[in-house]
Amino acid sequence: MSEVRLVRIGPERPTAPVVVCLPHAGGGAQAFRRWARALPTGLELMAVQLPGREERAGGPFLTDFDELVSRTAGAVTQAVAGRPYALFGHSAGSLIAFALARRARRDGRPLPATLAVSSFPAPHTLRPLALDGVPDKDILDFLSGLSYAFSNGPESQPELIREILPVLRADFAAVSGYRHAEEHPLDCPLHVFGGSVDRFVRPAELELWRPFTEREFTLHIMRGGHFHLHRSTARILRVLAAHLTQQPITEEV
Repeated sequence: MSEVRLVRIGPERPTAPVVVCLPHAGGGAQAFRRWARALPTGLELMAVQLPGREERAGGPFLTDFDELVSRTAGAVTQAVAGRPYALFGHSAGSLIAFALARRARRDGRPLPATLAVSSFPAPHTLRPLALDGVPDKDILDFLSGLSYAFSNGPESQPELIREILPVLRADFAAVSGYRHAEEHPLDCPLHVFGGSVDRFVRPAELELWRPFTEREFTLHIMRGGHFHLHRSTARILRVLAAHLTQQPITEEV
């Protein structure tokens, strides 16, 4: 069944505010497994698990963007259970996080205390990018350039390739179904993160997210490439925690 689940990462804190994470295309909830080490006390961390990956490998994918957002919105609403929450999306997960915030507003549900997106172009600049007909080698070369999940090059991990490629194609099919519509800016803070040497989206392009909020906007350029978030986890969580716990953000020295 193509249901969306939320996976708890780290300790269970049933009354705590929740950080909800959405992974990159081809990824699953375990992309955030190390985040529990940096999780501030008093927060709970959950990651969205779409069907067809990790422990759900072999199941059907969600390739319709609107259906994916609708099912994810229901899962998030049930998981946070009325608690304050933040949304963080990385790469393609950024677009889903953004769509979830808009969906919450349209449905009359509470917006996230803050929305954070990472390493993805602003929604109004997107162009459809389906992978139908694209050879596997071209996809793998593109992923290698982004320092994807291959430690010693894709050719060294054939089993991982067989697992990732169908998921990646499905996720890009879903994202390519996004059609941007003009709406009023969101009434929640928006924080944008990017890598200083990201080959997928340049820092200047990330500035184009600014019009999508009428509240606080910040742009954080981190050392690293497309997957900077693995070394900047603590800083990202501090920004999110500031809105969930009403504590000031303290920058790294």
